[in-house]
Amino acid sequence: MKAIIDPKAGFCGGVKRAITLAEELLQQGGRLAVKGELIHNRLEMERLQALGLKYVDDLEEVEDCPILVRTHGEDGAFFQHAQELDLETINATCPKVRRSQSVIRRAHQQGRQIIIVGRINHPEVIALQGHCEGQAIVVYKDDLPVQVDSQKPTLLIAQTTVAPEIFAEWQERLQRQMLDLEVFDSRCSFVTRRQKELAAFAAEHPAVVFVGGKNSSNTALLFNVCRQINPRSYFVENEGELDPDWFRHLDRVGVSGSASTPMWQLRRVADAIESLIEV
Repeated sequence: MKAIIDPKAGFCGGVKRAITLAEELLQQGGRLAVKGELIHNRLEMERLQALGLKYVDDLEEVEDCPILVRTHGEDGAFFQHAQELDLETINATCPKVRRSQSVIRRAHQQGRQIIIVGRINHPEVIALQGHCEGQAIVVYKDDLPVQVDSQKPTLLIAQTTVAPEIFAEWQERLQRQMLDLEVFDSRCSFVTRRQKELAAFAAEHPAVVFVGGKNSSNTALLFNVCRQINPRSYFVENEGELDPDWFRHLDRVGVSGSASTPMWQLRRVADAIESLIEV
């Protein structure tokens, strides 16, 4: 039996850029800190910690080194605080997230009501709130909040990794209700493309092991795409979670991952699957 790694899997451009920035500084012997998780992948973060990346909960904890802004972005207060502490900032915010921040700032300056489709506690959404003084209305799968003013000019925007059907549902609902609605579809094209690619990959294999961080919205979204196509799909963070019974009587298994899953993690799981069957 062979474990076949999805050829389209691997980091998205934004994550690859952030990891490369961190690695270059650390491998040159520099010191580097980050507030919160750089990306939502525990094993990759542990690898970077071993290289010297320091995680802090507050900028006050940073000592004599630059602070790397994570892919999910930060608000203006973060950069102001860093400046007050005389900290060098290295901005690894995903370019697509930075575009969303710019659109929200513009809409806020124009006096528009802002509605963000996304998870209210997601770091990206929290950062986006900081670009409109925390005045955005965040919605996900719930009914339309009562505080929405249907007469007020409004911007509808999305967390970059939100599921397309959730954003489409809100767009359709609000277009029927709002007098003046500007729609900015900020969903990541990489994620959208990966959904189609992953659906095809899942259909080609009798079973699929999906690898990624358990706290990643993008990983959860893509795993659900995989499971809808192929019920014999399994979500693991590492090779220790594999069950040999998943693979009995199979000639091949597909191995894939999300935008925050490094290739080394996929190879490790693929190797472990083939070793399990050999035993």
